[in-house]
Amino acid sequence: MPPSSARKPERRRGSQPPRADGRNSPPDAGSPHRAGQHADQAGPRADQAGAGQPAPREKRSGREERSATADGQPPRSDGQPDVPPARLSRRGVLWAAGGALVSAVVGAVVAEAANRLTSSEQAVRDDVAVEEAKRATAQRKPPLSVNAYYYDRSDDAVAYLFAQPLTAEQRERLRTRPEELLAPAALASASGVRTVVGVAKQHPYRSFTRVRLSVVGQWTGPVFVTRIRARVRQRSSPLSGAFLFQGSEGGGEPLPIGFDLDATDAVARVLEPDGRLGAAYLDRHSLSLAPGEPLSVDVQAQTDRSYCEWVIEVELDLGGEQRVLTVDDDGRPFRSSSLAPRYQDRHHARLTGGWSADGAGPPVWRK
Repeated sequence: MPPSSARKPERRRGSQPPRADGRNSPPDAGSPHRAGQHADQAGPRADQAGAGQPAPREKRSGREERSATADGQPPRSDGQPDVPPARLSRRGVLWAAGGALVSAVVGAVVAEAANRLTSSEQAVRDDVAVEEAKRATAQRKPPLSVNAYYYDRSDDAVAYLFAQPLTAEQRERLRTRPEELLAPAALASASGVRTVVGVAKQHPYRSFTRVRLSVVGQWTGPVFVTRIRARVRQRSSPLSGAFLFQGSEGGGEPLPIGFDLDATDAVARVLEPDGRLGAAYLDRHSLSLAPGEPLSVDVQAQTDRSYCEWVIEVELDLGGEQRVLTVDDDGRPFRSSSLAPRYQDRHHARLTGGWSADGAGPPVWRK
């Protein structure tokens, strides 16, 4: 056909000519229909933005909608699919509960066993600590607790000896209140001595001092007494000022243990029936004390020619350890005196009561 006869496509009014690249051309802004359509679409959005309303949500795919509605949670912002939480089956729940119970029971058993072992070990440690504390306390004390005091029997003949004659005040007290003058404390303050006098003609000036020892063991183990002796700290002539004699109904028997204060080594010896001092007492006898065990020991010291101040030394064996315990009269030495050949002042106790003066002269035994 001739070119002139080719019909040109008829363009509708308001349409745009086709683009050379084959894409659709945007609608003509000048087209009233399109312009109005665009204006209608833009108008509500502009109004909504201007009214402070949030921008419209973008349309999501069906998969995203199903994911969001399946668990009630919005989809992740990174676009990755949400993984639903793992759900345990009924069997899994039972297995988990059983495992927890078994673990709890095993843990309780192990804890109880450990507690018992720990308690037993702790009890042993506590016992050891208690014993060590007792041992330490005992070692800070003397191995023996000793209470020593002068001891006279009721059948003893007793004499009170003074270094000086009695004063007028002492004579008055002897006449009215003799116990105030002859009490141990008053004697000590007046330098007086209470002694037991003998009646043996071969020892006319011999006197005895009797002492009782009340002993209690306070060591952690047994205490063995290996030696008892008297150690004289001071020696001088016998007291010869005043002699006060108080007789008895009969002569008392001497104690079985004695010291000779006139000897160089005044060890405790056995008193023989004839009055002589024999072998060392602990050579024939054993003497030991267990912890807390009490014991009374009566000893007598004798002298024929001296005034003596002395203490008792007790040698101990503490399981191989050697110690010496010194015993005295509550911090003061024991005091003894033999009789003197003559006194400046003499008195004797009457059987009917009271005291009588005898003047100066040798010691006299009166009933």
